[in-house]
Amino acid sequence: MIKQIYSLITYEESVKTMDAGADHIGLVPMQNGGVPAHRVEHELVDKIFDEAKRRGIKTVAIMLNKETEEMIEIAKRVKPDIVHIAGMEYTADAEFAKELKEACPGVELMQAVLVDGPEAIDRAIEYAKFSDYLLTDSGLAADTGIGASGETHDWAIDAEIVRRVDIPVIIAGGLGAENVEECIRQIKPFGVDSLSKTSIKYDGGHMEKDIEQVKLFCDRADKAAAEIGL
Repeated sequence: MIKQIYSLITYEESVKTMDAGADHIGLVPMQNGGVPAHRVEHELVDKIFDEAKRRGIKTVAIMLNKETEEMIEIAKRVKPDIVHIAGMEYTADAEFAKELKEACPGVELMQAVLVDGPEAIDRAIEYAKFSDYLLTDSGLAADTGIGASGETHDWAIDAEIVRRVDIPVIIAGGLGAENVEECIRQIKPFGVDSLSKTSIKYDGGHMEKDIEQVKLFCDRADKAAAEIGL
């Protein structure tokens, strides 16, 4: 069971998150989009990603803008394992996927799917035609695109998406240590993602990872997956 932890800001908390059991780590490289307090300077992204890759942990660059040229230039600069398109003003398409793969050989594409009703299933099926991963999530926010709401959604829709597509699906949306086991039992996904429930949030958009909650989340995800043979 892949445990994906967003949104890291400092080197120290990134290392602690990896130590706590994360398999994927995600952050927002400096760009024209997203909450300013969450953006990470590219030199620091390099340091965090280098340590993750040394450990065999996958790195995710979260894109919250709508400029495809900027996204590809950032990917070329910071060299993530995965580019995650998280905005709703721009969602990836087959042309972008082709451009990304040509510009950044080996980099994979993850497209967020807003789970706002049964229509999300058709969107997921379409995105799966050109993506390497899907991430299902709750809610829209002006600065953070799809997700970061801290709210869950109808997991029956996620379960149907998992059944209907042939690429890995990671579930996000209000997941924490208290509900990740039930999520895994109901949906049987490739992975689970946490941001809000494993973060301490401060005024002005600043936050830091709650490492105790990260570890609980990872441990319980592994426990549930082992129990059902995933």
